[in-house]
Amino acid sequence: MSESVTPPSEAAPAAEEGTEKPSSQASQPEPSIQRPELEVKPALLRRLETVTKGAMLEYETQMLLDLLHEDGLLVTAKGLGLERLFAALVRVLCDPAQLVLVLGTSRAEEEHVTSQLEADGCSPLPRAVTADTSVTDRQQVYLQGGVLFVTSRILVVDLLTERCPADLVTGVLVYRAHGVVESAQEAFILRLYRQKNKTGFIKAFSSSPLSFTSGFCQVQRVMRNLFVRNLYLWPRFHLQVNQALKQCTPDVVEIRVKMTPLMTSIQSALLDLINITVKEFKRLNASLDWDTMTVETVISRAFHKISRLRLDPVWNQLSARTRQLVADLRTLRALLLALPQLDCCSYYQLVAAQQTAERALNSGWAILDAAETVFVDAKQRVFGDAQPAPKRARGDGGRPQVLHMEVPPKWSALSEVLAEIRAEVTAAAADADPLLADKVLIVAADLVACRRIKEVLTLGAQAALWRRFQQQLASKFGEDAFVPSSAAEEPAAADGARQPAEPAPADAEQTRKGDGDADELLVTMPSSPLLLLLPAREASDPFQLQRSLQQCRPRYVVLYDLDVAVVRTLEVHQAATPERPMRVYSLMFGGTTEEQAYLTALRTEKQAFEYLIGEKSSMVVPEEREGRDEANADLERGAPAEEEAAAAAGSRQGGVRPPPAEPPRVIVDMREFRSELPALLHRRGVDIVPATIEVGDYIITPDVCVERKSISDLIGSLMSGRLYGQALAMGRHYRRPVLLIEFDQDKPFTLQGKYYLSSDMSSAQVVSRLQLLTLHFPRLRLMWCPSPYASAELLHQLKVGEPEPSLAEARAATADRADTLAEDRVNPQIRDFISKLPGIRPKTLYALLNKINSLMDLIQMTKESLAEVLGSETDAGHLHEALHTNLAASAAAAAGDASARRPAAAGRTARGRGGRPRFWRGKNKKKS
Repeated sequence: MSESVTPPSEAAPAAEEGTEKPSSQASQPEPSIQRPELEVKPALLRRLETVTKGAMLEYETQMLLDLLHEDGLLVTAKGLGLERLFAALVRVLCDPAQLVLVLGTSRAEEEHVTSQLEADGCSPLPRAVTADTSVTDRQQVYLQGGVLFVTSRILVVDLLTERCPADLVTGVLVYRAHGVVESAQEAFILRLYRQKNKTGFIKAFSSSPLSFTSGFCQVQRVMRNLFVRNLYLWPRFHLQVNQALKQCTPDVVEIRVKMTPLMTSIQSALLDLINITVKEFKRLNASLDWDTMTVETVISRAFHKISRLRLDPVWNQLSARTRQLVADLRTLRALLLALPQLDCCSYYQLVAAQQTAERALNSGWAILDAAETVFVDAKQRVFGDAQPAPKRARGDGGRPQVLHMEVPPKWSALSEVLAEIRAEVTAAAADADPLLADKVLIVAADLVACRRIKEVLTLGAQAALWRRFQQQLASKFGEDAFVPSSAAEEPAAADGARQPAEPAPADAEQTRKGDGDADELLVTMPSSPLLLLLPAREASDPFQLQRSLQQCRPRYVVLYDLDVAVVRTLEVHQAATPERPMRVYSLMFGGTTEEQAYLTALRTEKQAFEYLIGEKSSMVVPEEREGRDEANADLERGAPAEEEAAAAAGSRQGGVRPPPAEPPRVIVDMREFRSELPALLHRRGVDIVPATIEVGDYIITPDVCVERKSISDLIGSLMSGRLYGQALAMGRHYRRPVLLIEFDQDKPFTLQGKYYLSSDMSSAQVVSRLQLLTLHFPRLRLMWCPSPYASAELLHQLKVGEPEPSLAEARAATADRADTLAEDRVNPQIRDFISKLPGIRPKTLYALLNKINSLMDLIQMTKESLAEVLGSETDAGHLHEALHTNLAASAAAAAGDASARRPAAAGRTARGRGGRPRFWRGKNKKKS
């Protein structure tokens, strides 16, 4: 990248020793903290000096000094070590004399930061406040000070109940700041914090510049919600980043792999199909004004997010043909991206699933010539010149055909790379330190790809393909229809990094059994360096690559699949550890969609930073943005100006309404703080009282109780019958029960179409069950709201001029059943199954579900324990007999009981009326 693109005034000047920062002067005799003051403590300066003298790079030190100098939003490129900077800042702020709250982190990120600080000898370590921490202990945890990882749902309740002393908080760190919109819980927390604390700091972090480019002035709105004035941008082409990473760069060997002719033919055919589908989509939807939708956009990683952002609000207005075209684009994109990733057997299985009559009737692309090319070439990659026939058409006769399967080119390239590494390691002198022994790190796209590579390394290419064929395709053609082309010779020559195949799997198996699941992706081979396979994207452990680089310190890295963040992570690691040189082998199909997707990711990120640089240069930030005085309008509470003006004009007091004596108050259930509605209600000037209530979600007045349901929750409640019990409880305790049905603001405000509703229930079923609900409960009112903003406006209007609810009465109201159950704990299908068993009644269903964790627990319960839970020995006997009686015996007993109850059944059967119940109405009694 050119260094002339460095953003103007992007990096603040380096802070001197006297850099001021919000800090706290807490007295040590008591374990509590005191009010924060804008003063730098000597202990803070010592920790800062220790951190900056460590393994931090120059640009990381500059970013840390910028944030300590003045609050702001820091946006970095992916892979530049944002987690290293965050851990360094947490280490600087770890002091019991001050209280620092951290928002927006996941459990994996908290564990990574804590482990890094523990390895560096930091004390005290950050602590986590989760649901496991009791209510009585949380206040003591806050008063003990230090850095606390707190979930948003817990912190917002603690701030509203004043369990967390907001005036004693030194500052707040916000991770993943790009998601802080106006209705987010983090924005609600920062607004509560800034209303009570004018001196504390707020520092925000983000590594997703693309998230700030969607919408109008998105970065300015996020900064407004964060109450920060400064924007720090650190792209990859930043001058200081370039200089720091160029001081010690890894030795990169680019290997451009060529696709086979059949793979090239399939890729060209798929690109033609995508191009045809895109043109047809634009022709049918000219009003959408989506000029940026091209083939390049479809193959990019953000296509799903972009398409949902553009199409979800108008999905109900699109024709069935347009919806099918969108589904076709996603299918073709999946086929195109899977081509360089999968082997020939797995890819043919994926393609063959699309070759159906239903696909040909619904999708236009399946009957085109390009689609036929995809089907034929994918089949030829597996079978070659052989003529496969289904098992039923082949019969028992016929000699097995020889199968010549196409080996993926990347497998051969990987074998050559490992052979070169093995030869170099063997020729070099052995290192005396075993910790510095040469190791090879292979980075693939995901865990499935890593397991596939391990199978190739331990078995060989042809043996791995034959195993895939046996697992995925052999059942369709018969077990003995084909034989591998190299049944006698093991493909050791094709896999040059491998010695004879027998010892290698045994060693790998021994390693896996000895070390457990953590070493599942380790490959040990004779006379070869240790191989470690890592997925580039692993949701459960996003820092697995960084941890492996620090612990293993590999000498060689093979990038089986290219990823922008992985490449930069390797650059940062090499710059931070220049004493350990590293060689990186990059495997990529040249001139293909894989290379195009990688270049598109680089270009879109560069364009995003250029857009942010332009926004920063023209941004007008008011002085009161940080909310350190009362001049910030964002800290004011109340209805919007338009509603206030309309209300004043409609009053009889000359357009002037007297201000209320105190803000209105609404009781909100604790579980509702997962939604956006409490934050929006508080923004409109309504005081929120968190409480654990059993009936309703929002108690507006002593007579009005509101049960809020999202669309997914509404469908689940209607299916399980839970909504009936909730409506019954609300009607019993309140005069005006209300059911608030809230839609997503990014989705269409309609119940039509299967795209938005659940597949378990159609829109007609939802409407019919709601009609039955209103017939059973005439006093129940339905409120349909298109978004949480509309819900907040309606609830605010219901509250105006009404008396305040009683917290004691709201807590005293209980549901019909004594045994309640968490809604998200039980599988609805299992609950419906148990409700239909003999002896189970609606009032005893939840009492039984609270006692068991699985169906096996129910089967193992004795008749006495069932009678204790169900409260009836008769019901317990019916249930126990239904679970433990043999089916044939129970059927015979039932038949015998029926015969005993109807002794004259045979005579009536002879007259033609046997088995008819009393309500039977035949068309003619006698027909002689």
